[in-house]
Amino acid sequence: MLGTVHSENENLLKKIVELDDSVRFGAICNKFGEITSKFPRDGITLHLNEYETSKLLREACSSWHYRHQLSYKLGKGKFALAVYEKLIRLTIPIDQENLMLLTLENYENIPKLVEDIHKLIEN
Repeated sequence: MLGTVHSENENLLKKIVELDDSVRFGAICNKFGEITSKFPRDGITLHLNEYETSKLLREACSSWHYRHQLSYKLGKGKFALAVYEKLIRLTIPIDQENLMLLTLENYENIPKLVEDIHKLIEN
């Protein structure tokens, strides 16, 4: 069963990377920030190594946990965005246990991209 979930997550990430040319990398982590699936776009050079990415995801999971505690006041969180000089980081909660991290080259199509990603997650 675990292999099936891992494969399904990689397929989901592959579909998302193929949605938009600006998507560089996708990863899914559990609630502890441990990467369970990842899919880099062919030909890109990653800015962070796996340890740094995992550390970043642990912090993102902590932030999403706090946002979830406030959801009864604010509504369900859809995504969070961090813009750096070299890339854009988009985090999207999949469910209570899993978080998706995407890195992007630009943010021109983020609203449409997020909408399309939510449709893929729902399926």
